[in-house]
Amino acid sequence: MSIRISALGVHHSTYLCLIALLLYLGSVAALSHARISHVSRELAVRLPLAAQVMLAGGDRYLAANMLGIRVLVVETFRMSPQEFDIQARLQKDVSWLNPAHQDNYYIAAAILSEPRLVPAAQDILRRAADARPDDWAPLFYYGFNRYHFERNPAAGAAALLEAVPRAQDQQDRWALENLAAKWIERGYRSAEAARLVEGMARSSPPGGFRRYLEVRAKRLRDLDELKGLAAEYQQRFGRKLERIGDLVAAGMIPGVPADPLGVGYAVDDAGEPVFGGPAAVGRNSGTN
Repeated sequence: MSIRISALGVHHSTYLCLIALLLYLGSVAALSHARISHVSRELAVRLPLAAQVMLAGGDRYLAANMLGIRVLVVETFRMSPQEFDIQARLQKDVSWLNPAHQDNYYIAAAILSEPRLVPAAQDILRRAADARPDDWAPLFYYGFNRYHFERNPAAGAAALLEAVPRAQDQQDRWALENLAAKWIERGYRSAEAARLVEGMARSSPPGGFRRYLEVRAKRLRDLDELKGLAAEYQQRFGRKLERIGDLVAAGMIPGVPADPLGVGYAVDDAGEPVFGGPAAVGRNSGTN
């Protein structure tokens, strides 16, 4: 009788243990789902870097490739802001494991393009540029972000000029230098910009592109001269310059200078000459 009671007690204890185990597992599953239901499976787990290298048999490049595949297969058009933040951290991990990882920097340039994510993209692109001395693309994307997102044309132009020697194709070099020249115009005072573009022209091989840079430098010199005349005009007449034609009327220049690139010159609200579009030229130059 005592044996049967003991057996019943064992079975009862076993059932209680099973029920407790099921409740525990169910609770863990529910809590896990509550934490990551809004995060895609590819981004749900982020292991410490040391653990990732250990799982890859001590090969950090293999670990970078394994993690890079996870980043690559994510459907970005369905991602939430939180998932983009996680992706940025994962891509920085890839960059730490292998800064030269090409797919990683391409994805960073394309996907991490929101203002809060740009610092992560810039870190990845800068590391890629340092690790890939023969590849101009990371510096191009890095420079674009400096210009567009960080509003720093001078720094963007510097990155493009750093990329120029890496370009193997002459057309790529010219394209980078051309864009750098345009950004220099926006990032420096006109006299300094002219000096930099003149230096670019001197370092370019003889031919059409050197002449093109010389033209850009010349128009920057002309703009700088107009700015000096505008300051003199304000000092002489006690009012801001309103249109380039006012300098002609005051006898300070014989005529409105021609812009060889066809953009023309205008005057901004502060009374300072600037490069202007056709509408601005017609309105402000005094020639219409």
